[in-house]
Amino acid sequence: MTVIYSSAVPQTGSETETPTRRFHTTADRVVDRAQPDITNIYAALLRGRDTKPDYKSLGKRDVLGTVTEEKTVQHKVDGKLEQTTKEWSFFKLSEYKWMSYAQVYEYTKNLGAGYLKLGLKPKSRVLIYAPTSREWQLCAFGAFSQSMQIVTAYDTLGESGLLHAMNQAKVDLVFLKADQMPTFARIMDEVETVKHVVYYQDLYGMPKGCEEAIEKVRAKFGVSTIDETHDLGRDNPVELALPDGQDIALVMYTSGSTGKPKGVLVCHQGVMSVAGGIHEFIQPYLEYYNDVVLSYLPLSHVLAFFVDVYCIYSGLAVGYGTPRTLTDESVRECQGDIKALRPMVMLGVPQVWNTIRAGMLKQVDKSSWLVRKLFYGAVELKNTLRGYNMPHNFMDSIVFKKTREATGGRLKFVITGGAPINRNVQRLMTAALCPMIQGFGLTEASGLVAVQLPSDSSFNNVGSPCPSVEMKLVDVPEAKYFARNGQGEVYIRGPSIFKGYLDNEELTKETVTEDGWLKTGDIGEWTEQGQLSIIDRRKNLVKLVSGEYIALEALESTYKNSLFIHNICVFADSRMSQPCAVVNIDENLIAHMADEAGVHYNNPSEIASNKQFIAHVLADLQQVAKRNNLAKQETLTAIRIDSELWSPENDRLTPAMKLKRSDIRDHNQDKLEDMYTQMNLESI
Repeated sequence: MTVIYSSAVPQTGSETETPTRRFHTTADRVVDRAQPDITNIYAALLRGRDTKPDYKSLGKRDVLGTVTEEKTVQHKVDGKLEQTTKEWSFFKLSEYKWMSYAQVYEYTKNLGAGYLKLGLKPKSRVLIYAPTSREWQLCAFGAFSQSMQIVTAYDTLGESGLLHAMNQAKVDLVFLKADQMPTFARIMDEVETVKHVVYYQDLYGMPKGCEEAIEKVRAKFGVSTIDETHDLGRDNPVELALPDGQDIALVMYTSGSTGKPKGVLVCHQGVMSVAGGIHEFIQPYLEYYNDVVLSYLPLSHVLAFFVDVYCIYSGLAVGYGTPRTLTDESVRECQGDIKALRPMVMLGVPQVWNTIRAGMLKQVDKSSWLVRKLFYGAVELKNTLRGYNMPHNFMDSIVFKKTREATGGRLKFVITGGAPINRNVQRLMTAALCPMIQGFGLTEASGLVAVQLPSDSSFNNVGSPCPSVEMKLVDVPEAKYFARNGQGEVYIRGPSIFKGYLDNEELTKETVTEDGWLKTGDIGEWTEQGQLSIIDRRKNLVKLVSGEYIALEALESTYKNSLFIHNICVFADSRMSQPCAVVNIDENLIAHMADEAGVHYNNPSEIASNKQFIAHVLADLQQVAKRNNLAKQETLTAIRIDSELWSPENDRLTPAMKLKRSDIRDHNQDKLEDMYTQMNLESI
């Protein structure tokens, strides 16, 4: 029987708009709160305290120290193999240590009282400039306990972005990890409203240079640790002062792929409507007050934040990890976060899954012909059987045993979001690991907009509208996307829609229509089963000289099927008949890849500009285009290689791991001009 995932609302739609659609089991309403009648985020914690006060809620691992190892690296210099020795540092971590719901409640209530004693009041703003951690959430819930607002700042945000967020949001208190104190100290004289700084540190001690920075900051601001602030509140207790559902909970700064980050005003009820919406469909797949979720993505990003809040509300324990300590290979004298926690659910962004896929397939391709045939055949067979709802898990203990053991062996499903995932990546992960469900969300919608069900065996879609929103598609005539074909820009409406951009009413009016529809900028398409497929991004549609439009983001997702590349940024404009691209290959791997490809070179630094190697990578990408049935105008005609790994630290990626296209363009301007010259010569 065909499953229908969303329903059309009667008497909606027009020549330029598809009918409005809602989640199929809530077609008569849009969910506006979490049950029972919870409209503020702190009340989610109170529900857990009242239901299972002694059950574990938030877990962390202490850093016990670091282990240094020397590794020998081989590379060619002037045609000869040479060896160099490098030092690598690894963390040694404790087992997970847990706080119960009752303990989290007591700690955050006291922390909120401590904020009050420092001079803050309801609606004061607390900026969190720290990595994802238990302390991050303790700080946030402490603020929520007294109706204060959280301002988010990625811990990788540069000085100018941090200063912009603090000053625009008129922040009263900054919460940070000791590691971030030197950054704050460098800009402290330009800070306008901050009066207090609260920090925490790892068990193993203070990082180098931080103590001096703390003393410098102490000369101008009130400085205390999180535990000192908690103790201050414990000694000066006050009653909870919980916010109204429509009060602002977060000033959440978007990751800023272009221009300065925008402060998105998210209210309490917006977040809790998402939690209520999730609860409508996810319950059959989870065991509450038993299952554990791994949290390591940035809590400053809405994806990680709303998932954590849902876990706290529903009774799923949250164990915190870091990207640096996820696997056994990245730690010493202990297990990595995944094996130590053995989660039932974990999240990731496409860049994470692409890296895992590439590593997995490179290991498979080193195996014998028989092993490769068995592995790839099993991937196809398992996905086929799953698609027909037939038994398929019998292969897990035979073919996929090692991949499942690497993640603790208990995963029920993983969630991917932040950007579209490639179909082949999703198929591989679903077969070799566990069902991978794709979601679609925006900060401006308090997080989730659409998501697949774990039982959904289809690919190339982001599922149905979340019960907290309703959705329609609107014509984009210049790009030939029309509602009559079930395509158009995605518009959403519901209680999770944000309250506007901080100090930017003009942009708010451009983004939200008078009748409350949020224009997402994403181009969508309805499937026959009522799922949404994201097929384009309005700002990444480029018109070629032929008059045809191509979608840069969609092409990048396809070309990431190549095992040669780490990342790719596709470029095109109205002068061109076909696109070109800057390809990112890690300089630590490029020599190894050149050796495997049989490309001769004298020095590793030359490989990125070696014409033979560039031609080899381009040929591979063109084969990817052919295998994925891309049209000629979508097929790359030239590439150049950037061997400096793109990251948030060098401003090539946002903290959410999305491409910063303009920064990549500026950094590689000479390579782009070189390609334009090449393409012009070839067209003569």
